[in-house]
Formats: sequence, C-alpha cells, structure tokens
Amino acid sequence: MRMFDRFHAMHRFEAPDRPWRFETCGFWTETLHRWRGEGLPSWVNSDPRAFIYFRFDPWIPLVVGDHRQPGVWPPIRRVRLRREGDHEVWRNEHGGEEIIFADGHSALPHLIRSPVTTMDDLRRYLPLLDPDAPGRFTTTGDRALIRLTKLFHWPLGMIFAGLFATYRYLLGLERFMLSIYDAPEMLHEIGRAWERHVVGIAQRLAPHRPVWVTFWEDMCYRNGMFISPKSYREFITPYFRRAVQGLYDAGVEFTMVDSDGDVTKLIPLLEEVGIKGMMPFEVQAGMDIREIRRRHPRLVIFGGLDKRLLAQSRDAMDKEIEEKAVPLAKSGGYVPGLDHAVPPDVSLADFRWCLERLRGLQPR
Repeated sequence: MRMFDRFHAMHRFEAPDRPWRFETCGFWTETLHRWRGEGLPSWVNSDPRAFIYFRFDPWIPLVVGDHRQPGVWPPIRRVRLRREGDHEVWRNEHGGEEIIFADGHSALPHLIRSPVTTMDDLRRYLPLLDPDAPGRFTTTGDRALIRLTKLFHWPLGMIFAGLFATYRYLLGLERFMLSIYDAPEMLHEIGRAWERHVVGIAQRLAPHRPVWVTFWEDMCYRNGMFISPKSYREFITPYFRRAVQGLYDAGVEFTMVDSDGDVTKLIPLLEEVGIKGMMPFEVQAGMDIREIRRRHPRLVIFGGLDKRLLAQSRDAMDKEIEEKAVPLAKSGGYVPGLDHAVPPDVSLADFRWCLERLRGLQPR
C-alpha cells in the first residue's frame, strides 16, 4: 500500500495494511544527547532527523505556524538581547520577549513582553499574517518538500498555529484572558485576521494538493481548558468553523489539533467546527484513550500511551500497549504512540523495543 493510500485509510477508519507509524510527537533535546552515548548517530540531532532515522511514516508538512510563532512572514529572527544571572532574555520568533535558562536546558520560556498591547500595535502586526505576502512558500526547502511529495506519493500537509495559540502569541496568555472582558473587539479583529490567514494560505497552496492540516493549540492544562466553553464559542468557534470549512473547500481531507492537558471539554468544541483528529492525550492529565474512543467513536486518535512507563519497565509498557493500543488499533482511526515527547530517562534500547512492539500491532 502506498504511503498516500495508507494515510487516507487511517483517518477514514478503513483497513490499512499496517498502522501509520508516528510513535511520538518528538524528543527532548536531552534525550537525543543521551542516546548519542548509546549508539545514536551524531547527525540525529533534531526531531525531523530522528523521524527519518527511526523510519516514521512521511506525512510532509509545510510549516506556516507552530509552537514558536503564529505564521508570520517574513520570519522574525530570534535574537539574544541580554543576560540576567542564570537566565537570558531573547526576542522570540513571534516578536515578544522571553526569559530562558542560559545553559539551554529544556524548560518552557517565560514571556515578559508580548508584541501587541494596543489596537495600534495590532494594526502594525497583522500584515505579518497576510497569506499573500511575497516570499511565502518560495524557499528552496518548501519547494523541495512539495516535489518530494509528488515524486514519492507522500501526503502533503500544512501546520498552522491555532486561534487560541495566535491570541496567546500576540497578547500573552494573561492579557488574552483579560481581553475577553476588557477588549473583546481586539480579539474579534485577531480572529478575523486568523481566519483570512488560514483560508488564504489553503487556497494559495491548493494546486499542490495538501490533504491534511494540524493546528498547534496547547489550550489545556492538567485541570482542563484555559478558557470556558462559553468564551471558546464566542471568540474561537465562529472563526475556526469557517477556517476549517475553507480548508475542506480547498481540498484538505483531514484536520487535527495538537493540545496537551485535559482535553475532555475541548473535544466536543472541536468536533462542532469539523476537526477530525487530535493528539497526544497526556495520561498524567487524566486522559484515557479508551474512554475517549467510547465518547467520540469517529475521532482519530494519535498517541495516548503513558511515556513514563517506558522508563519504568518493559512489562509496564507492554501492559499499557496491550490494554490500550491493541483494542484501538482494531477499532480503526488510531495511530499508536506515546502521549508526548520522549523524555531523557528513556533508554535508546527501550525506545527501539517500543517501536518494534507498536509496529507489530494489527490494524482492523
């Protein structure tokens, strides 16, 4: 079965010849560093290279926005501004300022200044989201990816920052949540611009036939959504629904959202706007993919296996796979994998074992 056909069989709940291979969304930097001491080649120093090395199935993305920036063009260059003790202050890829550890170890950056605080700031910023900006998708890398998908019949897709993520990039999380009450029109202006951004880019890329889209959102934490369903329906649902429909009108077949945390209340809101899949279903946030499947039988599920067990013992991980991944693989619409990036307490040998175990699962 061709990669293209296998991908479509997966998300259509049909019967692929084997499960789609995407067993983790990524690797901690410290994990790859550790594994180099355990036999990992030195060239495997990033997530994309690790995906190639471990022979993940190629679903090729044109990255518009992601976990670093909302889709600005031209790109904003990341610049170190100053050092403060054990920390450094950087201008980040979406134009804000953030503090990180000076030694570079993995941790979430702390935003200290957002790029938008007033409507004038917003008017100056929004042209960066113009879908027709000269230079978009003309880089050598983008052109090469498009050619590869056509040559090898790989599924081409797009990655966008979702609308919640875009609010957070432009305003910062605290200011965004306060703006629900203090500056709702600013949020609606951002929402309209984001909708134009997504639909416009989909239309621009339609001749190349992208068939999937992932929205990076991360709008939940351990105890649930950062905003209420009521606020979601007011400030996200209208724009998200029209954007998703615009994607389908442009030829996209599969859409999914990437959000950590407890997504229990988020999933119905996403299904309302036409989203078809989700990842990664963090177990430590209370997510159980068996229950998710029971409540949402047509939701495509990526991941959901407790990564912590892989560091505990193979027996514990095998039990997790047997109880969760085996029945979901047989039900269809499931991509077996861990519930987030591989942490550095997992050995290379144990990760290889996990890949072999998951790749031996039988689909429906």
